Amino acid sequence: MPAGEVVRRKTARSSSRTVRGDGNIQRTRKKKRNNGELRGLSIVCFVAFGVALLAVKVFIFNNHSTRHGKYYERYVRGKTLRDALRGGNRQKQSHQQSIAENGSRYFDPRQFPPLPSESTERYDGEGPRRFRGMGDDEWVADAGTKSTHGPKVDYTKHTYTYPDLMFEPPNDGSYPPLEDMSKIFEFWGQDDLDSPPDIIPEVLQHFDYQNPREVAAAEKYRDLELPFKVYNVPEVKSAGIKWTDEYVAANFNDENEDDTPRSYGTAQQSVDSFFAFYYPERWDVDLLGPSPSLDIDWTYDKWARHAVYADEVGLNSNEKHYYWQSGVPREERLQKRTHWTFVSRDLPSFSSPDPTFFGFHPRAQKGIQCRFGERGVTAATHYDGGRNMIAMMTGAKRYILSPPNACQKLGIVSSRRHPSFRHSMLNFGRVTLLDKKDTGVKMSDREREWLRIAGNAPTLSTVLKAGEVLYVPSHWFHYIVSLQKSAQCNTRSGIHEDGNPNFGGLRDVQECTASED
Repeated sequence: MPAGEVVRRKTARSSSRTVRGDGNIQRTRKKKRNNGELRGLSIVCFVAFGVALLAVKVFIFNNHSTRHGKYYERYVRGKTLRDALRGGNRQKQSHQQSIAENGSRYFDPRQFPPLPSESTERYDGEGPRRFRGMGDDEWVADAGTKSTHGPKVDYTKHTYTYPDLMFEPPNDGSYPPLEDMSKIFEFWGQDDLDSPPDIIPEVLQHFDYQNPREVAAAEKYRDLELPFKVYNVPEVKSAGIKWTDEYVAANFNDENEDDTPRSYGTAQQSVDSFFAFYYPERWDVDLLGPSPSLDIDWTYDKWARHAVYADEVGLNSNEKHYYWQSGVPREERLQKRTHWTFVSRDLPSFSSPDPTFFGFHPRAQKGIQCRFGERGVTAATHYDGGRNMIAMMTGAKRYILSPPNACQKLGIVSSRRHPSFRHSMLNFGRVTLLDKKDTGVKMSDREREWLRIAGNAPTLSTVLKAGEVLYVPSHWFHYIVSLQKSAQCNTRSGIHEDGNPNFGGLRDVQECTASED
């Protein structure tokens, strides 16, 4: 039977059931109208019930939280801290500033792991998914009155000395040369950005990327899990020229003149120059005090203006500092190049799906991480499992490196429930203050003792400048100080579990971070 005939017969039967006189037609229409009204009324009732239920929950929570004993006290403390973290009123902000000025922001000893002589502690705090803030605009008016001559000391043009090249890497523990951390900072203080040594000695091997023999030597150091640097890298130098504030901002603001996809990033604020790594969902402000940093809604443009301002005025370490972070997902390198963002396009050796000198194990690559730092920003020590190639496009940063077998001396948090698990909250720059009086910096006994221990940790210092790439082996700890406005990106190429027999590897950090909880 033709399909058209079936449709006509069904239509005819449907019509015969309704066309039985004007009265039946009207009753049928009324019935449909009533059904529609019932459905509408059901939806309204359902929405009203949900709103009422939510109101009851809010009423119960407010009564429970704000009117009864310890819940009221906890509510008030939490609200005060939240207001201060999110901007709050002027009085609360000045209180936060005073915390930074007297150096007592990290006042609670529970922010640090128990000392070797102490028993383990259980931590059960909880926090929000993110700590948010508003940022500070007090600097904006002053920034407009400054010149644009750049930083007081341009570390890309400073004087350095380099060791003689060793084409065959020594594997007896003599390279890289390490010394006590306290001596590193006594020679050049962490916050002495305007008065560095006239000549900064470099201890890492420094290879020319355009010299095949030197590249071959660098590969030997890489295979032995020994740190080194390479310079004269064309794509890194090219990116350094290309990455003006206007170019980078256009990519984050989706204002490109070409078809480059938009990039995304976020700004973070700290009450001073020190930024510690932590898990927000575990940071309980009632137990530990204000969080180490806040996520703020600044654009890249605004962050860049503050970074320029920080260079111009020589921003003091106890003033608010800001950090811009961005990342490229590992899946991007597998897409067509037309779908690559500007970082992948400008650093093809970092984003290539095929092995390169920098991305030598692309299957284990977890994307590209980029950090834009301003003068003074200091990132607390931590380690990465992956073998890490770090490229500096603009500016300069100081890297303080310690091997995996130094883990026990670095104050690494071993409690899995702690918000800083596998990281350290220690501001290493304070190791020079331990034997001084009237420094104005307040420290708990636990922090002070940990700094004494860290002062003996084997360490090296190196300045990574625009156009250079630093290799940080698996599980090596790195503590980073932004010497001026800078842009840096890194990619990691899988884990080397054994590491170097002289400096340790995965087993050392596992033993160091082993926890009973």
